[in-house]
Amino acid sequence: MRAGTTPSRTYSERYGARSPWLVERWRVVVYLIWRALFALFRPVLFLSLCAGALFCLYRGLDALPAGALTPPQSLSDRFEAALHDAVHTQGGKATLTQWRSELDASLAPVRSGTPDLPRARSFALSLPDLMGREALALHLMRAERRPELMQADLVAMPVWRRQHIITGVLEARLQDTSNHRDPIWLQEASPQVQRRYARAEALYGPSLNAAQAWFHSPEGLALNLGNLPGVTRSGASDGALVLPDARELVVQGCALARAQNQRVSACERVPLGRQAPDAIRAALALSLYDDELEASSVRLALAARAAGRLEGAWLEELMLGPSGAEGEMKLLTALMPVLAEADRIHARPETCLASCARAQAEFHQSAELDAARRNAWFSAYDQIRREEGALVALRVSDVLHTDADVLALARLSTISEGRLLAGRIVLGDELVALDASEIFFSAEFDRPEFVLACVLAGLALLLLGIVLIQGRFRRSGGAPGALERLDGEVSRLILGRNL
Repeated sequence: MRAGTTPSRTYSERYGARSPWLVERWRVVVYLIWRALFALFRPVLFLSLCAGALFCLYRGLDALPAGALTPPQSLSDRFEAALHDAVHTQGGKATLTQWRSELDASLAPVRSGTPDLPRARSFALSLPDLMGREALALHLMRAERRPELMQADLVAMPVWRRQHIITGVLEARLQDTSNHRDPIWLQEASPQVQRRYARAEALYGPSLNAAQAWFHSPEGLALNLGNLPGVTRSGASDGALVLPDARELVVQGCALARAQNQRVSACERVPLGRQAPDAIRAALALSLYDDELEASSVRLALAARAAGRLEGAWLEELMLGPSGAEGEMKLLTALMPVLAEADRIHARPETCLASCARAQAEFHQSAELDAARRNAWFSAYDQIRREEGALVALRVSDVLHTDADVLALARLSTISEGRLLAGRIVLGDELVALDASEIFFSAEFDRPEFVLACVLAGLALLLLGIVLIQGRFRRSGGAPGALERLDGEVSRLILGRNL
């Protein structure tokens, strides 16, 4: 029979079993049930592994804290949000009043008689952040419509439309060239504050600009930090005079020798005044003769140290080496050839180029200073000066509690656009914490749910790979696998062997 011979031969070749056409019906039913189970085994197992992996992943994601998968904000956005959150009290009006009070206090004459122009300028630039962009835009549109009605309209708009209107209002004000005051947001202050700002800029602006230029080109002049608003801290007035050349090294070195009971006759002919001994300041003065460092960054660190804004054990290790108290004696030993001619060098600082360079090289070698670490620190510190100005760099130096903080502060200075001093005043030591790197994926991704999800997904991929490889192997004439041999044994058991 044609219907019986062909299937019989086929099943005999594949399984060595009789054809289903030639056996009892109950055997056919059992055989069809077995074939259905065998055919569905691998797909069901694959889908079960995938479903289990997805379920474990869902349970793990559901257990994560809120915001764990939210991409981190940019440094600029974090800076703006931190300023806004720090001063935001009861809406834009209260913040605007607080901002105007800050400007008024900054322009009031301080003890030195000089208004704090850098502080006023920084706060004026920070108005959009302190007040909030939307609140400021509503304030600027107050002439067209009542702010509360305008805000109701904005809330009802789509987000993209609302942001477009707010950005347009702020950009229109920034492009307003009818008033050339800098910064532009000073127009939102009272007329009295605007007049005081213009008068302070005309009277004290040139002297502050000259102080800024001193760090790059001192031209042999000394810098009195006591005449600069907001720079010196209490208790630092005695050492507020900073010399730009070898005279600073002589003064600091002689004060250090006197503190160590080392009598140097040449130092007795140098006017030291009430200079307190400071080994770190002496090491900074000696660093002026390090060819690998920018002199402007060293003068900036000298001024910050003299103003009492650069302190900490990390600075001692950076400038005196890891040897601790021994670094001070090594510094004094290296300085002795220079101090032996202290009176002559103090009178003619340019004669110390060779001897000061030798002293610096000797101290660098004996104290085992980390050159790469020092160079990176001074480079980042000088970047703050270039971005924000030397006076602002001085005033924010007190947030540096480790030598790594200067890198964070340098990155902040690249995006602050003149707001760094306001950020220092408003945020305090939390300013450098804004640069802390945020991990996009939470550290809790090592939970058991995620581990199990990875295991199940791996098993599913392994099963799929085995099926594909076996299929390719069988098509090439390879031996049957374990499952196929099992299928053959069960088929022969149900249908019987083909004799």
